[in-house]
Amino acid sequence: MLFKRLGDLTARHAVLIVVAWVVLLAVSVRVAPPWESVVANGEFAFLPENSDSVIANGVFREAFPDDQMRSTVVLIARRESGTEGLLPSDFDFVAQQVVPELHRIVDLPVPGQEDEPSAEGEQSGAVSEPDDAAGVKSAAASAGVAGGKQQIVQSIAWFEDRKVGELLVSEDKQATTIVLWLTTEFLDQANVRIVNEVEAFVEQMRRVPSGQAGSLPAGLEIAISGSATFGRDMMMESRKSAKSTEDWTVILVVVLLIAIYRAPALAFIPLVTVGVATAVSKHLLAIGAQLGIVSLFNGIETYVTVLVYGAGVDYCLFLIARYREELDSGLTIEESITGTMQRIGAALTASAGTVMCGIGMMYFAEFGKFSQAGVAITFGLGVCLLASLTLTPAILRLCRLYAFWPAMMTRPADTFPAGRGVLARLKNLRLLSMGWQWMGSLLERRPWFAWLGSLAVLLPFAAAGVIFFGDLSYGLLSELPKTASSVYGAEAAQKHFPAGEVSPITLMIEAEGLDFTTMQGTSFTLIREFTERLVAQKGDLGLDSVRSLSSPRGQREFRTRPSIAVRQAQKLHARQYFVSPNNHSITRVNLIPKNDPFARSSISEFRMLRDRIRNELPDGLREARLWFVGNTAEISDLKAVTDRDQIRIDALVMLGVYLILWALLKKPGICAYLMFTVLYSYFATLGFTYLAFWAMDPQGFTGLDWKVPMFLFTILIAVGEDYNIFLMARIDEEQKVHGPLKGITVALERTGSIISSCGVIMAGTFSSLMAGSLVGMDQLGLALATGVVLDTFVIRPIMVPAFMVLLATRRLGVLSRLAGYGKTETVSQAA
Repeated sequence: MLFKRLGDLTARHAVLIVVAWVVLLAVSVRVAPPWESVVANGEFAFLPENSDSVIANGVFREAFPDDQMRSTVVLIARRESGTEGLLPSDFDFVAQQVVPELHRIVDLPVPGQEDEPSAEGEQSGAVSEPDDAAGVKSAAASAGVAGGKQQIVQSIAWFEDRKVGELLVSEDKQATTIVLWLTTEFLDQANVRIVNEVEAFVEQMRRVPSGQAGSLPAGLEIAISGSATFGRDMMMESRKSAKSTEDWTVILVVVLLIAIYRAPALAFIPLVTVGVATAVSKHLLAIGAQLGIVSLFNGIETYVTVLVYGAGVDYCLFLIARYREELDSGLTIEESITGTMQRIGAALTASAGTVMCGIGMMYFAEFGKFSQAGVAITFGLGVCLLASLTLTPAILRLCRLYAFWPAMMTRPADTFPAGRGVLARLKNLRLLSMGWQWMGSLLERRPWFAWLGSLAVLLPFAAAGVIFFGDLSYGLLSELPKTASSVYGAEAAQKHFPAGEVSPITLMIEAEGLDFTTMQGTSFTLIREFTERLVAQKGDLGLDSVRSLSSPRGQREFRTRPSIAVRQAQKLHARQYFVSPNNHSITRVNLIPKNDPFARSSISEFRMLRDRIRNELPDGLREARLWFVGNTAEISDLKAVTDRDQIRIDALVMLGVYLILWALLKKPGICAYLMFTVLYSYFATLGFTYLAFWAMDPQGFTGLDWKVPMFLFTILIAVGEDYNIFLMARIDEEQKVHGPLKGITVALERTGSIISSCGVIMAGTFSSLMAGSLVGMDQLGLALATGVVLDTFVIRPIMVPAFMVLLATRRLGVLSRLAGYGKTETVSQAA
């Protein structure tokens, strides 16, 4: 009754409905703030507050308030030709040309000019501080805002530093690094300007012809990397991927709609609906984020766009197909609009509700990005459903029969819109109709063969999905293309420096009753003993070196023996760096991993180190409190949180979708089987995706991106049941006319073309995720497209109806009786 009234309203007031949507779109565009101003960046910023790494970061900020170095920009100067390595002239060039210009770029006092104004003449607040305790020549981070720009670079370190300069020159003497320490997280938008300007400076030096002023010495190369550079590349590639995805989504939808219909208006109507729904959704979300109602992360717009386009076009296709049926039955346009809404409105709403319920369960995730995605995507789908139920029929009403131009005349009733497209031409040959009739006949004659065959085809991939379910990649660099600046720079650095140098693990130790500022006595002896134990076990612990109060340089020897005065100065600086100025019972130890901290194995290696390190503490430190700070600790927490979320969200999605199916179908056993089919399809899809990317790069493949299983599960389960709902609703309708058995095959024949068309469009929409350069998005795009194809051409036309035929023909014994299929009905149908 509700949808009949909605149909009557749409038929009578189509103009007002269209105007209302146009006004809503215009107002939301006018009021909404820029998207970039309301989204949050980062990965680890979305960890729950009770995560170990989040707590450790809070303790670190309190213990070392002047050391807020959270990310880096690293320049690697190297000379790999010849046997001498870096030449004296190379060091002179770096010190006299590169380092001063970097200070100017980041608004820090140029070395030797600390008392002079900056190049912009607005450095009155930026005075030189003493060398910081880490052994870095730093300018005051307290300069705050310099030259009207936010001061985010705390310090710059290079080889001339008398405390740690030697650590910045590789042992093979072929490379040296210049490190810019930033106070912001590596994925902070504020880093982009700094990284871009530094990279532009490096590119400018490369372009200057050799021998001219400002050119690189012949044979010297400078590459750029560091965690902030990686973050910049990640955000840049994310924006490119989002733009490419949106563009290709529109292109693919237009091409597929025109190929199906060869009717411009029929392609235009769904496109207008989803375009308006997407724009309204994103602008309303931006307004909600500005008001503090919702939280959004950078990149969520891609997921909203793809899901709204895919689902919205499907809803429009189902509605248009039924509208055509109503017209062909002899009804007027107004009566057809009302009849369409009355007959398909509930199914569309139930279908959309299933998808929204499934994806909305992500709201209960601990990880902020998953939770925000659940809210944003669900809201977008809600707007999309509303547009499909109001704007689409209103446009159809206004277009009248011109919607089917150039084939405006009605034809005999059919489930597929008339037209002159590719599929329409195939229909004229009755190939599609004959194909679905043949499939229905096969299911009637050999249901066991069809059912077991569909299971067997997917079994190898499903087994692979189960086996490799947890084989995920948390490697951040593996997300980027090999051509990214940060990837090239990281590879250059790892040729000459320990892989873990880019992201050390900081161990904080709080031992009540001890004072680590005393460089002689019990506290110093305990730290020295602890350091020696770690060094002795560093091979087993996966460490390259250990730097502490007793060994600030790690295990590297001095090239020349320092004087007594220098050694005393180094002890003073070590105490300032390694001991908390606010709590002298807290000291820190820097652990340099032997392997890449962003590699897949880094999580297990860190956890092994974390579990074993307390056993290496001397007796005097056994009761000390320990905290681990660094990207590796945060990645470990990220895995722990997302693993818990996977279990929680999977269970909630399955339960929510099952309850919706039960409420709609009133058959708990059949609902359970439908859940099994999409779960089976999920594991088959996961296995196929894993094997496909492994086959493309057996040596370099490190596993599927950690976000793929979660998004794939929630979307695929919801969308898979979406198609099952349409099929089961039609089976129920046809069984009332044709009986239990024939109703199944008739429903399959009459929904085959339209559901297949929707599946093709949905798969094409999801495949647009592969238009970008991010590996994780490529994997998710292939997985979603594959999953929809399996649901469309294996699960829905074979696995589900074959099982229903087995039930209807009482070949499943007690299961058939529990499903309500009586013996008399079955015999008559068989006859």
